[in-house]
Amino acid sequence: MRSFILSILMVNASHAATLQVCPGDVPAAEAKALPVQAAGLGRHITVNAELQAGCTGMALPVRLPDVVALYPLGVTGRQAIAPDTLLLQAPGAAGHFLISSAEEPGAAKTRSLEPLPTSRDLLPLLAARPFGVEERVRLSRERDALVLRCEPGMRPAGAVLSGSWFLTHARAGLQWSATGDGGFALAVADAALAARESSVPLGVLTAGNGQVELPPKGIDPAAWRHFTVTCPAAGGLLRLEALRLVASPGVPPPRAAWVWSSSAWRDHPRQVLQHARTHGVRTLFVSVPVRRGKISAPQLLASFIRRAGSAGIAVWTVDGDPGMVLPTEHAAAAARVRAYVAYNRAAHADARLAGLQFDVEHYLLPGYGSAAAQLDGRYAALAQALRHAAGTLPLDFVVPFWWHDKAPLMEALADWASSVTVMDYRTDPAQIAAFAQPFLDWGARNGKPVRIALEAGPVAVERQRRYERAAVGDLWQVEVGGQSVLVLLGKAQANPAGQAYRMVYERLIDGSATTFHGKEPALLAGLPGLERDFAAWSSFAGIALHELR
Repeated sequence: MRSFILSILMVNASHAATLQVCPGDVPAAEAKALPVQAAGLGRHITVNAELQAGCTGMALPVRLPDVVALYPLGVTGRQAIAPDTLLLQAPGAAGHFLISSAEEPGAAKTRSLEPLPTSRDLLPLLAARPFGVEERVRLSRERDALVLRCEPGMRPAGAVLSGSWFLTHARAGLQWSATGDGGFALAVADAALAARESSVPLGVLTAGNGQVELPPKGIDPAAWRHFTVTCPAAGGLLRLEALRLVASPGVPPPRAAWVWSSSAWRDHPRQVLQHARTHGVRTLFVSVPVRRGKISAPQLLASFIRRAGSAGIAVWTVDGDPGMVLPTEHAAAAARVRAYVAYNRAAHADARLAGLQFDVEHYLLPGYGSAAAQLDGRYAALAQALRHAAGTLPLDFVVPFWWHDKAPLMEALADWASSVTVMDYRTDPAQIAAFAQPFLDWGARNGKPVRIALEAGPVAVERQRRYERAAVGDLWQVEVGGQSVLVLLGKAQANPAGQAYRMVYERLIDGSATTFHGKEPALLAGLPGLERDFAAWSSFAGIALHELR
């Protein structure tokens, strides 16, 4: 396994800079002298006045103080491809631009299959084709409607509506709005039925507004292939104006919240529990200190759990650090779990932890983009180690909403997690619902409870820069030791070793689309509607509120 440590060098020196890839983590002495970001995967990138022993490097025609930041793009087995445009992000609204991410805008990404969207008109999204050996069907699209004209006949004929989706596991209704005449049969097929040219009847699609319930028995929602609309024997005309999949609202489960400061629940338990009751919170994820393999102040924890239990509130621990994913940290993380297990074993039933939660955001490690596969694999290994250490104690993992495209990671969590909590950190209700649905379906397929988390705390401002290819620029792409690296300079100049880029704009990302901070009334007003809609999924375990004050 390889790793990348980003070193930012700002020193007073007159020597030319030497960019180099070196084995091992960044030396301790260098780490103290420089603002180093460490991935700790056994390899690091640095810039220095001289080539260090054991390193592979190249001289850059710039002075050391001119090098502002480095960012690894990835390991290359050939000449690196230089994109036309790059988007860079860095934390903070001012100061040095210390690159936290770099991507090519519009780059093609492999996307996993997604659920058929709810609460949207499906007609523009679905492909429509006629079927029938008697060729008695004419199918057309007129404005926003799908029009099916059928001549009389006894052989099956009609239209197939398909797409690259799977059917939601929510309790839902397939609603339509149509005009025309005749009784058209509506049916659905999964892969197995489609292979046999068969389907499951849903009902009769008639003029007006109607609805049938989904999913029907005999259908594998994950293998959905198409809906069919079959012509009546007498023929007829159907103008299908809208087709929507609408989740059936249900009774929502209670909410959850985090208490990241251990002093809060230890020193102010009454206030913590009162806040939870005020907001309908019935699960608290609390930070519990562990020292030398044992829980600190177990008597205080037991007292808090008893008080919470008397108020109908369950208490879980929460731990998390991106570095936990590193192999050297797995044993320490498992030891923490064993400390919780030992506490529960010794505690009375009314003072036991209800479960354990881990928030390990390993994608925040510098250089993740160039080592994602390795780090994702180590995350899966960590989940397995924590599961073995936890025994029968429930184990929850916090994941970002964009992991719906991370099939290997979600498959691993299906094996090792008791439940997941999705950081669905958006403020637009439509986006919140869209990002939640794939995970709720995942939970229903795998029998795993899923919480949907919303953010109410402050989010740090970030800067985003757009760079484009140029003859002269302050951003260079170079290749050293089989590693493609971005080098950000203090001033623009030509790049003799690769492509240069010039900045075309910089903008601030203030987090207003991410957090309800300062908009708490809007959050509280919108929660009941989201909860009712999400309760259509059997997997929905409630809304989790982060940093709600």
